[in-house]
Amino acid sequence: MTDLDALRRLAVYSVGLAVVLAVPSSVALFAAFGWNIEAAIFGDPAVILGRGADAALLLRWAAILDMLFSYLLLVPLALYLHRRLRPLRPWLADLGTVAAFAYIFVGAAGAAMLAIAGSSLVEAHATAAPADRAAIATSFEALRNIVFFALWQMLDAITVGTWVFCVGWLLLVERPIVGRLLVVLGLGMAGLSVPTMLGIHSLAVLLAGLAVLLGVWAAWVVIARRQEIGRDPT
Repeated sequence: MTDLDALRRLAVYSVGLAVVLAVPSSVALFAAFGWNIEAAIFGDPAVILGRGADAALLLRWAAILDMLFSYLLLVPLALYLHRRLRPLRPWLADLGTVAAFAYIFVGAAGAAMLAIAGSSLVEAHATAAPADRAAIATSFEALRNIVFFALWQMLDAITVGTWVFCVGWLLLVERPIVGRLLVVLGLGMAGLSVPTMLGIHSLAVLLAGLAVLLGVWAAWVVIARRQEIGRDPT
């Protein structure tokens, strides 16, 4: 077994574990926000504050698991893709890997902040005197603005989008369908930072953007396939 094979196996196991951890993390996050999916995605303080110690505990573990499955467990995958794709175009593979590690460590730091500081604020809000709750709510909103908006939905969107785009571009010749999908998704992920920059926080906007991306990918695949058929002399 070569080093690349060993790294590939480690990446497969790590991504598999990430997929497993995604389920309890998502369930805990949605439960902490009272199963309000849009509030959970954007960390709405008005929904989670006042839900008590149970919500604080759920938020803590949701963020800890998110730190693992969304970020740290992707390190072997980033290393494997870099080793696997760098011979094709070194500078592009290097750029994608730098973006990957920026995404991983910035996102993981945000999740760690939410796990410790966020859960503590939710718990403190439940036991605080009415006069103190406004200050706690302000602190939680500031934390939400940093973690959800500044780190996850702006900086992380740009860096993960760059990573995915680079990987997709490198795969275009070898795996054209997957490569095109990754190129489109990478551009779309980076583009998701724009609504955040404009102060737009809407689940409907995200879903509409995803639908547009899938449509663009499908159209690209169909057009490319027709071009290949047109060039085929048989």
